[in-house]
Amino acid sequence: MNNRILVGAAAFGLASAALIALPASAQAAASSPGVPVVTLAMKGTQATVSQSTMRPGIVEFHVGRTLTSPENGPSQISVMSTDDYDQVISLLGPVFAEEFGNPASMAAAAQSMAQVRTISTWYSGATTGSVWQVYLPAGTYYVLDVPGAVQGAAQPATFTVVGDPRTATLHPTAGTVRAISVEGGNAFVAKGMSRLGNGWLKFANSAKEVHFLDMTGVKATTSAAQVRKGFQSNKDPKWVTGPNVSVDVISPGVSIALKSPLTGGRYLVDCFIPSETDGMPHALMGMWKLVNVG
Repeated sequence: MNNRILVGAAAFGLASAALIALPASAQAAASSPGVPVVTLAMKGTQATVSQSTMRPGIVEFHVGRTLTSPENGPSQISVMSTDDYDQVISLLGPVFAEEFGNPASMAAAAQSMAQVRTISTWYSGATTGSVWQVYLPAGTYYVLDVPGAVQGAAQPATFTVVGDPRTATLHPTAGTVRAISVEGGNAFVAKGMSRLGNGWLKFANSAKEVHFLDMTGVKATTSAAQVRKGFQSNKDPKWVTGPNVSVDVISPGVSIALKSPLTGGRYLVDCFIPSETDGMPHALMGMWKLVNVG
């Protein structure tokens, strides 16, 4: 979901072609006492996970080797739970094939998103070098490169969460971005971003639909009017400067703590998941926000 302007393929990682692997980054120790570190990586087109079984509780994921495509850059490795993996992957087909402006295609994507939310729970995902924490209840989980899985070009790994829950909490965070439901759609609210720096960021989904978090560096003078105009244009906005930080979707009720590499500056926060109502990308319905990171 790194590509913020594309529709359909902008959901659940990147639409990838000619998949190749990126080198893994060095892995660090756990950031919180009592929290296990689990490494996610791609070995060729096969997803891997460093632990096959763990107890319920907070888990810290470190992302190693990922896939990339010449057209779209690095993809993400994501974590989800479901009782019907094949059905989830099948339902994501219309989402990746969505054609913005085609009513039938957008309606199919909207219906698919509603069904995906109903039969699966998503616990985010990220690219090489990323670190995030999330609470995992008991269940069976899948680790996957989503676009590769949808194309039949990448295979998932599985792990099981079972046993007595561990007692631990999410890593303390300096800033919070929360997805909420509002009349007519969805929105972001942000708190404490001026204190974020290179600290930890909480991303929480208090809305009714799934959402991802994308934060892109922009010029300090970037205005809301410029953003609205940029969303309606096919050209690359001149006010985008980078860097970009993107994490994959989380389901309603899920919160993560992300080890943020963001430095000070102005950022555009957005989500381009197709709406369950009509397939319109959430950002084009107003789900975006300009924030200043300290």
